[in-house]
Amino acid sequence: MATSRISFRMAQAFGVVGAAWLSGNIAALSLISVPALSRSQAQDSVQPGILSKQWKYNYEAGKTQNPPVAVAVAASFSYLAWSVRSGTQLGRLAPAHSVQLFSTAAILTIGIIPYTIIAMRPTNNKLLAKAEQEFDLKGASASVTSDDREVGELLKKWTFLNGIRSLMPLLGSAAALLAA
Repeated sequence: MATSRISFRMAQAFGVVGAAWLSGNIAALSLISVPALSRSQAQDSVQPGILSKQWKYNYEAGKTQNPPVAVAVAASFSYLAWSVRSGTQLGRLAPAHSVQLFSTAAILTIGIIPYTIIAMRPTNNKLLAKAEQEFDLKGASASVTSDDREVGELLKKWTFLNGIRSLMPLLGSAAALLAA
């Protein structure tokens, strides 16, 4: 029983901290990175092609890093829900509704993946297409073009959608804390 309690506590710590870290990692893009890109467009007349390529590098880093973290954290929460199910030794010691709270935490955390695919894919694809376009870097003027506005609007939309996505693991972390 002592070993299962230690494993349980380690899974709790990993899940709560991992979900909170994931939330912060995702939110940093909406709160710091993309606003800095938008600022470089507004203040330094950075062209939309360069701006969208810079966004693409952030996107690729997040796409590589965040889904595996979400899967690991959701697996931890799933283990916790399984551990406190009815009829188990830990289940008798756990607060009421722990199974539901840990399950909710797992669903919210892993939910960043389908949310990205369903809600964010159209915006992502448009920004990625902009990043792949060839732009004339030598003869560009400082005037605002339709591409400038379109990339700016896409970045605003992406920032909003990503901000919502960042709340999912944060809520998952809070649900797991309530279960503890």
